[in-house]
Amino acid sequence: MADHPILSVDNLQVEFRTGREIVHAVNGATFSVAPRETAAILGESGSGKSVTAAAIMRLLQSPPAFVTGGSVRFKGQDVLSMPMAEWRRFCGRDIAMVFQDALTSLNPVFSVGWQIAELFRAHGVARGKDARDRAIELLGRVGIPDPALRARDYTHQFSGGMRQRVMIAMAIALSPDLLTADEPTTALDVTVQAQIMELLEDLRRESDMAMILITHDLGVVADVADTVWVMYAGRVVEHGPVSAVLSRPAHAYTLALLNSVPRARDKGRKLEPIAGSPPDLARIPDGCAFHPRCRFATNLCRVEAPPSVAIAPGRAAECHHAGKVFDV
Repeated sequence: MADHPILSVDNLQVEFRTGREIVHAVNGATFSVAPRETAAILGESGSGKSVTAAAIMRLLQSPPAFVTGGSVRFKGQDVLSMPMAEWRRFCGRDIAMVFQDALTSLNPVFSVGWQIAELFRAHGVARGKDARDRAIELLGRVGIPDPALRARDYTHQFSGGMRQRVMIAMAIALSPDLLTADEPTTALDVTVQAQIMELLEDLRRESDMAMILITHDLGVVADVADTVWVMYAGRVVEHGPVSAVLSRPAHAYTLALLNSVPRARDKGRKLEPIAGSPPDLARIPDGCAFHPRCRFATNLCRVEAPPSVAIAPGRAAECHHAGKVFDV
């Protein structure tokens, strides 16, 4: 895209210090998001996706979490060095987040209408009846039936899908330029997942905002994303246009993810699960972190960290075998 990035993350490093060991949760993650773009961050649980998002939003508690390197720039401004009071003015208004677990993210002792209206009050946008009316309007916008009545209800009175809609209403209340959705369909049934993703995409187009979608669901990525960033062991190991990456992956890990998903055209074919488990981030293997699970691994992969190999304009992979470009 020709636009300058709305968000640029360069060599971000985050570690957790427990007293007994240091967990290297993010190990040099680098990516950017253009205005109006939907960028997906894809990877298994434990790959560093949510920690990266939390670091961008400055939500990590320190200690035990420490950002030890790299930079995050939002609209050209250095996020990590910005005074927290100034950053709080950005949050909600310019950049917002839909969290993974709506039940624990919403306050159980306040009505959902009050919680949404609090955004308008906190940012000086509206107060009193005006703030409440805007909250009711948002509940209707995200598909909550009888919004004026449901605005008085509490978190426990909503289903999982409806709670996620409330979270989305809070995130879009002030029309942010960038929305991060962290596993927004976790623990929801398939029908509700599709509804939530359709809602997010409709809102993104309607508000002309950019979106970061954090997920391990390849189907969701294929449906809604423009670009995809594949993470493993805290690093972005492959990125590029979603159609190119998912049709001809250039990293062995991306290929393994794709081969582990059932496809209708492969009736009768055995699934190919990824061998082993993600690495212990306190003891990341030498060389390529994926080599203990990789069927293409060579001695070079075991001792030398892979370079970033340019596959095509806007597309690269950190893999010693990246020049091959694998067929799925």
